Amino acid sequence: MVVIAIPSASSGGLSDKMDARFGRCQSFTFVTINKDQIKEVKTVPNPAKDEMGGAGILASQTVYNEGANEVIVGFLGPNAINSLKSLNMKVFQAPNNNLPIREVVDMHMNGKLSIIDAANVGRHHGGRGGGGGYGRGGL
Repeated sequence: MVVIAIPSASSGGLSDKMDARFGRCQSFTFVTINKDQIKEVKTVPNPAKDEMGGAGILASQTVYNEGANEVIVGFLGPNAINSLKSLNMKVFQAPNNNLPIREVVDMHMNGKLSIIDAANVGRHHGGRGGGGGYGRGGL
């Protein structure tokens, strides 16, 4: 059995769109898969979305505390990937085009997502932290 955490653009669920941002997503959708079948879907608001800094680390701890052992992401910064790796999470790269979460889960179950083990964006890519990314909280 695997529990996958997927950053969600709004309230979460299989019909929501995946948010390419990990630490700044609105919520996480957790999908439990057993023998290539979806057994459970739950959503949890992301407590890190409005943090001034450390959003990726806090988001990593949130998905871990909710029982996930895999994460599917679009963009992931260096602090987040290091945090997820320290929690022994498998991290998969999804296309960065706001696909429906159900489609991303299907791609994962069909082996179409690759594992990543390094950041694919710089620090503060999602916005608010320290004036980096999109500029001093201007999202």
